[in-house]
Amino acid sequence: MELLEEAENRQTPSRAVKDAPPALAGTKLRIAEAALKTLKEKGFAGATAREVARAGAFNQALIFYHFGSVQKALLAALDLVSARRMYAYQPAFEQAHTLAELAGLARTIHAEDLENGYITVLGEMVAGGVSDATLGVEVVARLEPWIDLVAGKVRELLAGSLFESMVSPQDVAFAIVALYLGVDMLAHLEGDQARAASLLDFGERYAPFVSTLLPSQREGDSR
Repeated sequence: MELLEEAENRQTPSRAVKDAPPALAGTKLRIAEAALKTLKEKGFAGATAREVARAGAFNQALIFYHFGSVQKALLAALDLVSARRMYAYQPAFEQAHTLAELAGLARTIHAEDLENGYITVLGEMVAGGVSDATLGVEVVARLEPWIDLVAGKVRELLAGSLFESMVSPQDVAFAIVALYLGVDMLAHLEGDQARAASLLDFGERYAPFVSTLLPSQREGDSR
């Protein structure tokens, strides 16, 4: 295995990129990229060691050497998706201070998730987690940073309102993330984005009206 690893390192220089988790670099990143490609093209059921290795043009023994199992390599692919989405969207999310801005950002994220195949990847991993409780726990854990991010924004929006003491930002964030994922995955299964687009239109259309109920939004408008 040492000789195999040395040969692979000669072919693939160690590299780290800004939109990948620090733990994924060099050969590990290459395997995660291959696992991501396989999930998009073959689905969870088809993401075998052989298929992942074929997608990345490397020896499948490397998957077990670096990750211990195919399942962990697939989770690394999900980590890669999450890191890329966070890198791409977190700055814009933090700079958005009105519901209208957030509604527009949701549309952008939805479109790019579709284009990049991220909805497919997450849907496949969720499907795998339904029949494997251990995997399911790992998948849910990778959604927590997004729930926390949304909870922070909900807390900001509700500040000074009657709802601030009535509503748990963490619960609202959980509901928002669950709704977003559910709509995306159902639209993917239907092969038709019309209803998802209609819901996004609804959000953009009524965001200004809902803003009038929140002091933080009225203050933002006055600025």
